[in-house]
Amino acid sequence: MKLYYSPGACSLAAHILLNEINVDFDLERVDLKTHLTEKGTDFYQINAKGYVPALEINPGLVLTENVAVLPFLAQHDPQQNLIPPSGLGRAKVLEWLGYLNSELHDAYAVFFTAQLDETQKAAAYAEINKILNYIELYLENSDFDYLVNDNFGPADAYLFVLTNWSKLIQHDLAPFKHIAALRDKVAQRPSVQMAMRDEGLI
Repeated sequence: MKLYYSPGACSLAAHILLNEINVDFDLERVDLKTHLTEKGTDFYQINAKGYVPALEINPGLVLTENVAVLPFLAQHDPQQNLIPPSGLGRAKVLEWLGYLNSELHDAYAVFFTAQLDETQKAAAYAEINKILNYIELYLENSDFDYLVNDNFGPADAYLFVLTNWSKLIQHDLAPFKHIAALRDKVAQRPSVQMAMRDEGLI
């Protein structure tokens, strides 16, 4: 497999899971401004949408969108319990991935896709905080070690990556103590440390 990625982008979640499942894979960096890969390939020829992640499973067979890529990788080795095989447990993973993708990802993305004045920034921060408050309250009332159950999984990787963006936009995560605790736990995983190093983030 080959993961087309941009350092620190949402493709980092797929990079983390690839490290978790211990498969042989290649990485190819994408410049999202020029849409060229590090080998000089037109990224639009690989993924016509023009953004990461793009997971090349076999030559010519490419999977995109985190809500598809992350469960696909997580189910690679059922013994690792990264995702329930079926039923409500798996549906809860998909529910979280859908929420993170459509709500939290989009709330952060505003800062990267437009020049915001101070009023617009305040509104954008408020939107992020509203979503994080929902997650914070959920974690506060949950008996699980991670978002879905007691096992690390794709939703945890995705939440970790998205909340990393708070540093880039000068957003304060300090009020979200349960999210911070989950982030700290995820950050300690060897798969996360390896991915962060490989992408030049630490």
